[in-house]
This record gives sequence, structure tokens and C-alpha cells, in this order.
Amino acid sequence: MPEQPRGPFERTVLIYMSGENNLSSYISQELVELRQGSKGIGNNALVVYVDDAKTYYDDNRQVVPHLPYVLWIQNGETVDSMTLEADYLSSDPQTMSRILNYTSQYYPAKEYGLVLWGHCSGWIVEDSLSASTTKAGASLQASASLQAQQAGEGTGSRRAFGIDNGQNQSSVVGKWMNLSTLASVLRQWQHLKFIFADCCQFQCIESAYELKDVADYIIGSPAEVPAEGAPYVTLTKGLFEPSEHFYQTIADAYFKQVNQTTVSNGGWDGISISAQTPISVVKTEHLPQLALQTNAALHSFLPLDAGGYPSMKGLIYYRGDVNNQRENVMYDMNDFLLRYADSQAYLSWKQAYDQVVVYRLYSRNGWMTAGQVSPSVFKYLSDERYGGVSMFVPQNSWNSWYLPYTLYGVNFEGYNASIKHTVWYHAAALHDFNGW
Repeated sequence: MPEQPRGPFERTVLIYMSGENNLSSYISQELVELRQGSKGIGNNALVVYVDDAKTYYDDNRQVVPHLPYVLWIQNGETVDSMTLEADYLSSDPQTMSRILNYTSQYYPAKEYGLVLWGHCSGWIVEDSLSASTTKAGASLQASASLQAQQAGEGTGSRRAFGIDNGQNQSSVVGKWMNLSTLASVLRQWQHLKFIFADCCQFQCIESAYELKDVADYIIGSPAEVPAEGAPYVTLTKGLFEPSEHFYQTIADAYFKQVNQTTVSNGGWDGISISAQTPISVVKTEHLPQLALQTNAALHSFLPLDAGGYPSMKGLIYYRGDVNNQRENVMYDMNDFLLRYADSQAYLSWKQAYDQVVVYRLYSRNGWMTAGQVSPSVFKYLSDERYGGVSMFVPQNSWNSWYLPYTLYGVNFEGYNASIKHTVWYHAAALHDFNGW
């Protein structure tokens, strides 16, 4: 721990690694890559918070957790190191706030960036109780049913990032931080130049709107991302690039990473595919105008009195399972409105959209979704249709998670009701449409 503040720096970037879950085994390699990538970044500070699932034996041969710690990495070396005194939940807002304040106190800079490393489910409701209602370091119940009961039905938005199981296990049963809580924590810190989400399905319009006041840019993928995370050897310098279009360097480095995988569904079994992660950049300044234009575009084709549930068949989607259509709840926003809005309404909407989504990349080879490569998406891809940001569209689908459902004996309100807890729902006045 430094005796006094370092710097000042041009830009400080905090990488928040929430890895006390089944991603823990990837952290060591990520730190190797970050050390390599930190060489030659100039008068900037790379700070890394690490919470993994490792344990070790103490002098009494008792198993104890590997405590979370913070590193300052400079020119390939760890210069400073600070270990927390207890194994706090990384998904607890108090823990995150403490790490943020530590970072700005000891590594002050003219501007700041944040990398979110870990799991994410966008705005979708998870069964686990949000960490915002728990005490840091509290013990967890392994039962998903009990967690669901604790969470309660209809208790508010629980858009989720950074699960922490609190038991130093390779498990995805634990506590999440919802994105509204994340936004609240970040509003109390420094305004961010960018948030780079090295986690799945972060780039949805609902999450972007939640975070519009805390960061100038949001960089992330609307789909699943590789478990090994970003290629930090080549990407790290982009985190500190001073140019106006620094975000392109970050997105390009991420997109160049190719994942060789084998299709295991949809009748395409055994086909090897070189998958790349779709990625986009949102400029938050213009999101309010996009909300207004989205409402206008929806008015051009949705009925106001009979409940409009347009078919989503044949549209690009990012979260779902081709063998279980009830899970396809993250569709490409541009592809949806291109199909249904009238031409003039779509043109006005697209102008607003292009001011918000300032950069986007995709591969014709497709990507991972719900742990699978989805060949059915490939034939829909084109420059005209791909937008790089997902949007939820209510559906009246029987036996689906859109409508009220029961899981582990617990009743949930369903996605059609959950969307009403988002800031985006009200900003875009989606309540204009009966059934929405």
C-alpha cells in the first residue's frame, strides 16, 4: 500500500475483476496479459481489483479464503499491492465504493475509466438476491429456491453484474449487483470517460440508459463473451489512448480475438466455426433523444388499444437458446425497428441511433449465445440489419418467461412486468402501448 498518493496521472483505469465464481481460473492469465499490456502506457495508472475463488491452508491446516486485493501495475510489474482484511462480496455496493475511493485517492488522474470483468446478464432478472440488500461478507444460502424467496416477487429491478458466491467456490450461485445499484455507486464517484464491459450481454439499451449519467461511453457486447475475457496484451494500450476515437482501438482489439468452437445444436453438430464477439460503442450523451425517437417509431406500427406483440421470428438475437425459444429475450434493436417501423419513422430513428451507437463490429461467422453457437442467426446478418445493441420486446407467449412463471416453487412476475422497473421503459414511454 503506498504511503502517499501516486501521480497525478492523465488517466486512471480500474479493472474490477469479480471472479469469486466459476471464472476464477482465468484470472491468473488475465494478470499476465495485463502486465504485458501495461508496458509503454505513459503517465497513466492501471489499477486492478481482484477477487478470486482461491483458498489455501493456514498454519493450523485450516482452509482459508484468498482475500481480495488491489494492484497497481506499471511497465509490466506490480508496484503497489493492498489486501483487504476480509473476504467481502465484490457484488456488494459498499465493497465497490471502497475500491473506487481507494483508486482515486492513491492514483488520482485528470480522467477515469472502468473495466467490469466478470459475469453479467444485462437487465434480466436473476434468481439471486441483489447484494444491495445484504451486508458485505454475509454468508450465502446455496438454495436457489430460498434465494428466490428472499428476493421476493416484483421487488424491483435486478439487472445483474458480477456474481460473488462468498464461499471461494467455482460456483455461479451467489449474490449479484443490479445495474441500478451500480449506477448509484458510480454517481457518487468520479465521472467516467468510459465503461468497458468485459462481461456477457452488457450492451443492451436498458442497461445503457441506466448508466447514461455516469460515463461518456459504454463499450461492450450485446452477446456472450469468451470466458477468457479480452485480449489484454493488445487491448490495454487502448484503455489509455488519448485520441478522440480511443474506443475504436479497444473494440478492434476485442473483435480481432477469434474463438474456435464447435456447433452443438440446431442440427449443425460437429461444424467448427471461428466465432468473434460482436461489439459496439454507445455514446451516452444522445440517449434521451433516442428514447424519444424510439417511442415515435413504435407509434408508427403498434396498436394502442389491443396489445401489440409483433413476431420476433427471423430477427437477430443475442441472448437465447435455439432449442428453447422462451429464452430469446435480447433482440437487435435496429433489426427490430428496421422490420416494423414505417420508412420515415425508421429514418428519423436511425439518425438518432447512429448518434448513440458510434461504432459497431460483427462477424458473419456468428457468435456464442446461451453457451452455444447459433447458426440460425448467421443468415440474418448484414450491415443494414446489425445494430450491436439489444432491446427487449414484450411477447404474449404461452409457457414462456415473458409471462408470470414459477421456478423452484417460487412465483416470478415475468419479463413483461420486469421491464417496467427499468429507467428505459419510462424514458421511452413504453407504457403508451397496451400490453407493454
